[in-house]
Amino acid sequence: MIEKIRNKAKKVFDNLSVAQLYEHTIIKNLGIISSSGALVVNTSPYTGRSPKDKFVVLDEYTENLIWWGDVNHPIEREKFDRIKEKALGYVEGKEFYTWSGYAGANPNYTVEISLITESPYHCIFANNLFIRKNELKPNRIVEKIGIVHLPFLKLEGPKDGVRSEVAVILDISEPLIFIAGTLYCGEIKKAVFTFLNYLYLEKFDILPMHCGANRDLNSMSTALFFGLSGTGKTTLSTDPSRRLIGDDEHGWTENDIFNFEGGSYAKIINLDFYKEREIYLATNRFGTIIENAVCDLKTREIDFSDNSITENTRSAYPNKYIEIMEQSLMGEIPATIFFLSADATGSLPPIAILEGNQILEYFLLGYTSKLAGTERGVKDPEPTFSEAFAKPFLPLNPIKYAQKLFENVKKYKTNVYLINTGWIGNRYPVAKRIDLSYTRSIVKAALEKRIDKNNSYVHPVFGFKVPFVPNLPSELFRPHNLWQDENEYYKQANSLKKLFEEKLEKYRNLINK
Repeated sequence: MIEKIRNKAKKVFDNLSVAQLYEHTIIKNLGIISSSGALVVNTSPYTGRSPKDKFVVLDEYTENLIWWGDVNHPIEREKFDRIKEKALGYVEGKEFYTWSGYAGANPNYTVEISLITESPYHCIFANNLFIRKNELKPNRIVEKIGIVHLPFLKLEGPKDGVRSEVAVILDISEPLIFIAGTLYCGEIKKAVFTFLNYLYLEKFDILPMHCGANRDLNSMSTALFFGLSGTGKTTLSTDPSRRLIGDDEHGWTENDIFNFEGGSYAKIINLDFYKEREIYLATNRFGTIIENAVCDLKTREIDFSDNSITENTRSAYPNKYIEIMEQSLMGEIPATIFFLSADATGSLPPIAILEGNQILEYFLLGYTSKLAGTERGVKDPEPTFSEAFAKPFLPLNPIKYAQKLFENVKKYKTNVYLINTGWIGNRYPVAKRIDLSYTRSIVKAALEKRIDKNNSYVHPVFGFKVPFVPNLPSELFRPHNLWQDENEYYKQANSLKKLFEEKLEKYRNLINK
């Protein structure tokens, strides 16, 4: 389809430099330059993903392969063909931009990405987020994915066989990603991730993971940080005392782990230099895309605390902007895994040790509180469960991912911890989120193997071990003592535990095995 667009377009700009794409963005009135040199864009009205508008083409190959339902909506090939015909009529006489690069930093499992878009700054986004061709020499290309990006094409909902004016359609058989009706950059990133979540597990028995990863400076010991948007994956994996392998998407082979991407897409609401120095410096640079943050039109200064457009403000920057980056984007088999949950009920302790079936349970739960702005229509935190911490991006049944993780953890004797980066002392909005400095200290203690399983207690509701972390207040690890009304705490905790059991019921037979 990309070639057909090239033939019908008025003009196609191939692989322009970032500076040239800046110029085209400004000429088209699609962005402005901040005082720090970053390119500031506004994707309204869509400032988050549109999960109900995501489709997978239904054909003989995908019919019995894809996990159909609320996450993966089927669209018949005939309907998709009509949408493509409509798109080809739309593109006539318009200017387009292309970018090509890679996903998958392991040179033995590299995927080639080719993007064509009517928005110049989305080429900058792709250049920042994926792997530049001059930075990787693949031993083999295992797949080639085309992306057709038409953010100004508004579809006609049910008339076009979709739900609204927005559509994100994955054609696994072609393979092609088609995006229409939305400027939100995250749709490109997560559509590619969804495709890789199919490809790597189904074709190569590689576990794809929605996680951050970093490694020790000296021992090369690797850690993974699983979590949904807003739980702290980027913040905690971007640790100045360690090398960052990646902040969001990785694969686990029998020999190593590797980043799918070549950059970061960080949440920047309330971004603070002193709390998140690496992200702050990377955000405020030429070449970075700042998405939906408020910029003073006179001074061109960014107000990172202003959420008037959305809570889901973002910056997209290449890995070379992070001083602590592991440039190979690869690491050893992980020694430590953290499951991150931003618990809004105030029930979970700051850390828990997960053992045996608990690992499988919490991976299949993927519990957190959905935070404002990451999806359309979400304003206040609400409990959510996302299998493998990646439900919106799983094309295959979650059981397949859980089985592979459990197999890997057992094989390599990886330590697994549950970390609460949410609220303690009470539920939202009465309490405050746990201080980031505490969370960093807890993670550091786990990485340095200073967590003593014998210096712990079994939580009376959740049944996991809660350790006491050296040099931190012991009361922090007894969440029931932090509530003014202890009975109210147990009421809240038992309610959450009941939710856990309900969500795990459909997987109980697998867990018991």
